[in-house]
Amino acid sequence: MYALVIVLAYIQRDLTGAQLILMLATPFVVGFLSEGAKRGLLLGFLISFVMLIVEEVVLQPAAFADPNVVMAIILMMALPFALISAGLGVAGGFVGGKVFKK
Repeated sequence: MYALVIVLAYIQRDLTGAQLILMLATPFVVGFLSEGAKRGLLLGFLISFVMLIVEEVVLQPAAFADPNVVMAIILMMALPFALISAGLGVAGGFVGGKVFKK
């Protein structure tokens, strides 16, 4: 799902509503499929954090020449959204744990 978001962002050069919905639904689905809140937290955070950095590398490769810009991208863009994704991963993991409970 994140790969689809990156491709759409690369083609359109802008964040659309559909991309935002995909970016918010993906951690919930990952958490749901992980069948637990702890795994949902970990996977929701890590996958979104890495994929947001990959998205920025694809969209703005020249920005990664300056270490200050890299830290700004991580602290101001990737980290806050990864924390939101972690919360959605926990919610999905909680629901998935209840649904897939044996």
